Amino acid sequence: MNKTKILLLAITGMMATAFTACQSDDIDSAAGGDANANVYNVTADVDAAQDNQPGSRVLSVDAANKKVLHSTWAAGDKLIAFVSSDGTSNTRTSYWTIAADKSGKGSTFTGHIAAKGNAKVKATDDLCFFYPADAVGKSIAPVTETGKDDGKPYHDEVNQISNLLALNLTRQDGTAETIGKLYDYQYKKVKPKSIVGSNLNVSIGDMKRIVSLWGLRFTDSNNNILTNIDSVYISNVKGSDVFNLSTGSFVTNNPADESMNIVVTPPTGQKVSSAGGKYTYISLLPGTYTDVLIMVYVGNKCYKKEYASITFDEGKVYHTDLLSMPEVLPQPYVEVQGIKWATGNFIHYGPETGGYWGIAPAQWWISRRAVRLGSNRKPVSSGGTIMSSQFEDNPTQTTDDVDLFRFGDIVTALNLKTDKYKSGNIDIQKKFYVGDGPLKAQTTNVSNAKYGDIVWYYTMNNHKKYRLPSEDELKTLYSTANVVPAYCYTDQKTVVYGAYFTNHTSGPRVQGFPTGVKAYYKYSNVTALVRANKGLFLPISGLRVIDNDKMGLRDMAWGSGAYGQYMSSKSHGLLGSDRFKFGPSKWDFKSELKAQASAIRPVLDSDDGQKDPVYSAFTNIR
Repeated sequence: MNKTKILLLAITGMMATAFTACQSDDIDSAAGGDANANVYNVTADVDAAQDNQPGSRVLSVDAANKKVLHSTWAAGDKLIAFVSSDGTSNTRTSYWTIAADKSGKGSTFTGHIAAKGNAKVKATDDLCFFYPADAVGKSIAPVTETGKDDGKPYHDEVNQISNLLALNLTRQDGTAETIGKLYDYQYKKVKPKSIVGSNLNVSIGDMKRIVSLWGLRFTDSNNNILTNIDSVYISNVKGSDVFNLSTGSFVTNNPADESMNIVVTPPTGQKVSSAGGKYTYISLLPGTYTDVLIMVYVGNKCYKKEYASITFDEGKVYHTDLLSMPEVLPQPYVEVQGIKWATGNFIHYGPETGGYWGIAPAQWWISRRAVRLGSNRKPVSSGGTIMSSQFEDNPTQTTDDVDLFRFGDIVTALNLKTDKYKSGNIDIQKKFYVGDGPLKAQTTNVSNAKYGDIVWYYTMNNHKKYRLPSEDELKTLYSTANVVPAYCYTDQKTVVYGAYFTNHTSGPRVQGFPTGVKAYYKYSNVTALVRANKGLFLPISGLRVIDNDKMGLRDMAWGSGAYGQYMSSKSHGLLGSDRFKFGPSKWDFKSELKAQASAIRPVLDSDDGQKDPVYSAFTNIR
């Protein structure tokens, strides 16, 4: 299942669309190892689908009562047909299917089935049927267990059929019709009713729906109905897992296969709307979930609803009105382990004179957050794929978008090819110096300041004042806080990978780094949580090597592994300062050369409650 996640598409040069096929849609192909098999003609009867218990891809909302879902089988609706005992050893490359002969509440399905090799199907065999077969390569895919991570299995896609199916509901469009086509997963396991020669009869009866449906309607903080909704994020509900056709149950203890989020994005040119009593429908995997967060994005505004605990039972349809949803407003900090971390890295943006110095407009911000790249992962003027610099080959930092800084350098911070830094065994937090040498005097006259705490230098006169983090503060992230590999979507719909930190108060600490190189499946989508000011997200930002404007160790596709390197205010000796490093191949806290330019996540020092001006280029960044 790892390869089905949307984040992996980033390194293949494919666009991250909602329903990108992972393999051929021709699921009736006879290719594979069954060319000489005993192929049986299957005739199956399937019971009528009941209203509000959808049994078909033809799923529609009642015109008078928006809570009623009507469903019928459509002629041509297909079920996967699979011999349970084949497990993962059938070499056929496409599933056998049976199709509805007519439209209606109930239907007869006909098609073919065969066991692996030349094996005969016996009356004692279990036959598995799964709907919708047309979703293979779109929202479902055959997988097999390919390894274990800390003793917990994970699964990858295979090119042959399998009794293990990866179900991926993480990207939907909010309509009942699309759910019926791609996400209304239903299952039944039965034995043949009769086998006469090559003719096999089976009574499937009612299909068991293994998902829950949830209809949502939204109003803003003033209880106005929301209409022009760009997207809906639902965090901490399960949107993907692996289903075992042979057992009729989900694989357990496999968190690497389980995405805990669902994103609803309407088709291009359309909007999600609650006007006229309309519900936005999602399909999700049943369970009891805690700290569920729903984020609704409308233009440059965002609204939220939280549930401490909520339960979804298998096969049920739920309806909820999310009324008077409070607007999510920018906050000056997010608190983790008692420390008030800024909600963005320290950056310079715009022209060298008159540009912006301060906190980035979002936690996911990295320089070159959206670059058009060709197949060689180099920038192109047209075509290509828009991606973040985390997938650019040897990206260059420019003075109009800087997020990496040398230790203590203020006066030449935008000279990207110099090696200037503040030397000496010192702590520069909220301090300034007249020069870079170890004997250069500290100064309280800002006009004379050339080196010191660059964050304090540019924010000390704001309403919200920030400073460099101390060694001890930065170490809380390294040694105390919970941390998981994560990613966020930017305002340009590109993906930025990093580490997501939350409070650790009791029990075993969660510590997910290092991940291993190119282990993209281990990263979870925390976009909505980060926007809701829940948790600290630090991008894997790499570093700028000495005397060079190239951003090294930012490339997530690099075989030796990228990492984030974050600076504290403390130095040890003349040449080194403490850095926190994390990523695919790193998890350490030690001194590095001061002339290396690193990321800075500031700490809020004070706030008088008044607002600072918003830089014009950041007005609409969400």
